[in-house]
Amino acid sequence: MAALGPQTERILVENEFGTITNRRVIYYRAKGWFSGGSREDIPLQHVTSVRLGIVRSDFLGTLFVLVSLALLGAEGDAIVLGVLCFAVAFLLLWGSPTVVVNTAGRDLKAAKGLPWQRQSADAFVEALRQQLFDKAA
Repeated sequence: MAALGPQTERILVENEFGTITNRRVIYYRAKGWFSGGSREDIPLQHVTSVRLGIVRSDFLGTLFVLVSLALLGAEGDAIVLGVLCFAVAFLLLWGSPTVVVNTAGRDLKAAKGLPWQRQSADAFVEALRQQLFDKAA
């Protein structure tokens, strides 16, 4: 009988939200727009679920729109500040993708990406779900 060699770990997805291999998840918990978060290395056996959501800030977005309209009506350099406030309002109302990985022992904090990183968040979640369902079968 031939001895089986050690199986190599294959990277399935690697992006802003972390890395998924056929054995584990490397996830950046508490990641936000201005913070990189902390690295969590979780074996796939400990992952119970994964969730993808979109977080929008309606109140702050509306507030920034109102401020930007007031500044755009002003004269001089206030117009530039009004355009910047409108850009921030647009990002807040567009929403940020949020990935939450739950484990058997505890719930991890969400990793929030920038609004244009939705495809990366979706790829991360789908790859992790695929690995979870493959392990369950």
